[in-house]
Amino acid sequence: MRIVYSWLKEFLPDAPSPERLEELLAGLGLETETIDHLPAPHSKIVFAKVLAVEAIPGKDVRRVVLDIGHEVQVVSGAPNVRAGMGLALAMPGAVLPNGMELSARSIAGLESYGMAVSARELAVGDYAAGLMELPADGLPPGTPLAEAWPEETVIEIEITPNRADVLSVYGTARDLAALGLTLVYPDPKPKTSKLDLPFQVWIDDPQGCDRFTLSYAKNIKNGLSPLRVQRRLYAAGMRPISAVVDATNYVMLELGNPIHAYDARFIGEGLLVRRARNGEQLVTLDGLERKFDQRDLLITVKDGDKSIPEGIAGVMGGSHSEVREDTTEVALEVAHFEAVSVRGTAKRQSLKTEASYRFERGVDPDGQVRAGLRFMELLQTWTSATALSHGQEGGWEDEGVLVAESRIDLNHTQPPKPIGFRPSYTDKLVGTNFPVQEQLDVLKRLGFEVEGNAEPYQVMPPTHRMDMGLEEDLVEEVVRVIGYDKIPVTLPTFFPAPDNVGVDEPYLVKERLKAVLSGLGFQEVVNYSWTSPDELAKHRAPAPTVAFANPQASDRTHLRTALYPGLLHTLGLNLSQGEEGPFLLFEVGNVFNKIETTRLALLLCGEAVPGRWQPGLGGGFYALKGLLENAAAHLGSSLEVLKETFPHLHPGISGEIIWNGQKVGSIGQLNPGIAAQAGLPASYLVELELPLPVAKTRFKDVAKFPAALRDVAVVMPEAATYAEVESLIRGAAGELLERLEIFDVYRGSPLKDGEKSLAFHLAFRDPGRTLTDGETDGFMAQVIAVLEGAGYAIRK
Repeated sequence: MRIVYSWLKEFLPDAPSPERLEELLAGLGLETETIDHLPAPHSKIVFAKVLAVEAIPGKDVRRVVLDIGHEVQVVSGAPNVRAGMGLALAMPGAVLPNGMELSARSIAGLESYGMAVSARELAVGDYAAGLMELPADGLPPGTPLAEAWPEETVIEIEITPNRADVLSVYGTARDLAALGLTLVYPDPKPKTSKLDLPFQVWIDDPQGCDRFTLSYAKNIKNGLSPLRVQRRLYAAGMRPISAVVDATNYVMLELGNPIHAYDARFIGEGLLVRRARNGEQLVTLDGLERKFDQRDLLITVKDGDKSIPEGIAGVMGGSHSEVREDTTEVALEVAHFEAVSVRGTAKRQSLKTEASYRFERGVDPDGQVRAGLRFMELLQTWTSATALSHGQEGGWEDEGVLVAESRIDLNHTQPPKPIGFRPSYTDKLVGTNFPVQEQLDVLKRLGFEVEGNAEPYQVMPPTHRMDMGLEEDLVEEVVRVIGYDKIPVTLPTFFPAPDNVGVDEPYLVKERLKAVLSGLGFQEVVNYSWTSPDELAKHRAPAPTVAFANPQASDRTHLRTALYPGLLHTLGLNLSQGEEGPFLLFEVGNVFNKIETTRLALLLCGEAVPGRWQPGLGGGFYALKGLLENAAAHLGSSLEVLKETFPHLHPGISGEIIWNGQKVGSIGQLNPGIAAQAGLPASYLVELELPLPVAKTRFKDVAKFPAALRDVAVVMPEAATYAEVESLIRGAAGELLERLEIFDVYRGSPLKDGEKSLAFHLAFRDPGRTLTDGETDGFMAQVIAVLEGAGYAIRK
């Protein structure tokens, strides 16, 4: 929300400097994003009036004769330049905000006395498709524009979704006034008299629209809004259009109520608020034809038994009844629409507007009359109009200006419910000792009504505070106004409830797992949880079970059922951008099959771990398995891999992971068919269900005696697995075998075809004494006997 400082000062006359306001707003929970200082236009940028526009034969530009106190000419290609309009002229010597200095120069054979500028060239807006149009009588020709557009400051604040009440200049001033600043209450008073309203209003859906007011004004001369108003609108981020349209935007920015003006010639008998019929269409103000269904709330024009769509409630009006240059009569809608309904329609139509932004968050259901009166007041000030207003008595006539004393106001709103409030609860909850009266005074300054002489006080929230519903909400209001810095800094004196002890343990376990993997060289990635059935099928993952009601895109229609497709996608992106690897990636995230579970996925691609005995093994199955075993050891767990097949893995290079005796997931090489389709090199994957089974922790003292080391090389058929041999060795070696690890795999002479040799290190240790060679040789003899008995040969 961009707050123009001079505008804010109209409601807070004693407002401090913008820099001090930034501090005060922060204390109220409103963070300032930026403070923009908008300089006045250069002294040689002046107001000019167009006297004549002449075509230049054979050229796309035209000669424009200007009055700046004397006649000058410029050459311009702007499509909107015409005789009688006002504009800004940067004369020779003027310096534009981008640093460019203007000079007289020859264009199309004519001397151009500087340049007529657009809003973008003057750095007040983004519009650059034409000249910035100013009211023809805005200033005496030749007057520096800075006299009407002085230096300005804009404070841009970030509004949280629950604070819709500060989405206006007055709303921000009202919040700041709770700190003790003087607040000027808006009290618009347009002149009024008796006029008959030429229309009616009907509401078919009071839940979707619980309040609708409609006012009337005529005899309008819809020109341009005053220069100072244009300056404010530009500073607030809006482009001036015309006096009537600018008045609607001005009131919305000032008071927070979105309003919409219809050309009264095109609303027939009146307006009907109803739900759309399936397939109904409307061309909106942005020129697009939109189709609706029965969930959408529409403003329709009543025409006998028919009602024709003329606006999307709370979002955007229709083009048929939009205000035009020749509009002389206006019907003004100021309504209150249900936030959920507006949000749903805006999302379905992919149409976000300033109005929908406010209605989605909540608009004061009691501000419609004031906003309508303010619009009429501005209209009378900026144009020659006859305004019809509501609830005004004793109206009088003024030459050419008539304002009625009655308006249509269909009101089905419900008053806020009172909230019980205990000042003692504030002190208990926050750890303070604020005086009771100070707390009650804070609530009153914020617009709350307080009744009662003792706890619990009955507090009635103002209608603009839709976020108030609990006693804790009132506590927060008290504390943020008194000041968070007034809360004493003390250590908590309470202890966690018994049922809260250890609640963070799953998080800590997960973080320790991440730390171990990072220490082993893995890099964490976080992928989106959404995917599509085609993407899952391509990676041979389980079919999706959870679909989105409103998907963001065709490839984001379902929730994922596995993590590894995301890791493969990340790998592909890195390879496509020239990264060479090696890659060690992991992700911890949720998957959604029949139930939602958490998993860990690992990916290895490339020579990530230098091979210990053969080149090329540092990037394959054994490297990834070794890293996983290392992680298990760090976590005090045991790990086994048993041969098993999985659809997404290579049928001959895959296995099931057993962690502390329980099946938890898979490991293996990515199926070559998937890799070829995705254009990926050989990659190796692990996917495990979390939390991992935990083994009982056993204390083991530091060894006092040396280990006895032996090696053995076992010759076996190619089809035999490491797990089979490991199981035989461990079973035969006895309880004193402390460590068993493979250090070589050999194929070749003198081994026969179809044979391989696995070489192992064995370490034996007795915790109470040093083993003798004879004892160690006895253990090895048992191992060799068992291996040979199983049909394996010992390589000499």
